[in-house]
Amino acid sequence: MPIPKLSTVFAIGLCAAGAACGGTESLSPAGPSGFRESRGAVIIGQLTGIPVGASTTGTTARAEDSSKLSVTIVGTDITTDVNGIGQFQLTGVPPGDVQLRFSGNGVSGTITLTGVAAGDRIHIVVTLSGNAARLVREDREDDDDDNDDDDDNDDEEDEFEGAVSGLSGTCPSITFIVAGVTVNTNSATRFEDPCGRIANGTRVEVEGNRQANGTILATEVEIDD
Repeated sequence: MPIPKLSTVFAIGLCAAGAACGGTESLSPAGPSGFRESRGAVIIGQLTGIPVGASTTGTTARAEDSSKLSVTIVGTDITTDVNGIGQFQLTGVPPGDVQLRFSGNGVSGTITLTGVAAGDRIHIVVTLSGNAARLVREDREDDDDDNDDDDDNDDEEDEFEGAVSGLSGTCPSITFIVAGVTVNTNSATRFEDPCGRIANGTRVEVEGNRQANGTILATEVEIDD
């Protein structure tokens, strides 16, 4: 009787121990919570109208109260905290229709983003009021946008206006929020009016370039009298 080769005996032992032998390797189901981060979309958000606790009176909190909130992709284990100025970022978001739940501070509001693709980079502004969440702005870019027209995209600027809030810093390098978007300025920013005139409550018009973290680096700021 021929003696089995050592390699054959070793392979049989591995099979007996439960290792995969031949055929297709067994994989655990790949549900949304197991979606690989490198293949998923990225959602960058800014919250406005952050409620205080479970208040239903419409009172809004200071920016630091947003740190008590978290954002979760419903049906997955993808979640993150909202920072002190109402910003958050979710990575590895699975494709399809995606529901975001905002919870904490006594609220549990949801919004839905439809048709999310794996390569999308989505910037959103969400208003929270009581237990309701409302999507007020959504901008998307995908891998093709990044790879095909980089030079063209560099020339495109966001333009928006609104009242200043959350002002910090010293001119010319200041940070403030307008229309739910965080704006940063620097020595290259052109101020049509003296930088020192900008204060919380001042209405301004902003032009600038969106950064990877969702903020705007302003190229021009003008007070809207």
